[in-house]
Amino acid sequence: MLLQVKLQHGISLLIGLVLVSCGSLPDGERPSNALYCDNYLMYDMCAQDQNRDGVVDFVYFTDSEEIFMFREGVQERYRGSLGVHRCAQVMDESLVATTSRVFYVNDETSFLERQDIKGAMMIKYISYMPEVTACNLRHEQLAKETD
Repeated sequence: MLLQVKLQHGISLLIGLVLVSCGSLPDGERPSNALYCDNYLMYDMCAQDQNRDGVVDFVYFTDSEEIFMFREGVQERYRGSLGVHRCAQVMDESLVATTSRVFYVNDETSFLERQDIKGAMMIKYISYMPEVTACNLRHEQLAKETD
């Protein structure tokens, strides 16, 4: 009797853990990939999900291999070969959610949905441009002053 109760409790716990872990991903779906690269305007960029949880960790330029946007908290655990751009920005929750959608793109994803994701990302990235531009100008000015 006691063994049966423990077994039922263990099974209930296991089912609960499975349901919670599935609930942490959109619709319980597993990400199709952990690296997604594409061309945005004139830049080739990649989004990376280091721990394959379906949430973007950072986005980097493929030509310079520099991270230019990252999720809060990732910088403490990032150990990789990519550099970090001097004007890298922390992504807000909305941008993290939008960018993370690329990890669920697969062969069955419609062209319209792919364009929706890309367009939403571009709108979000553009909202960061004033700060990135100001940061780059500050660094250029400092470089001129030290020459």
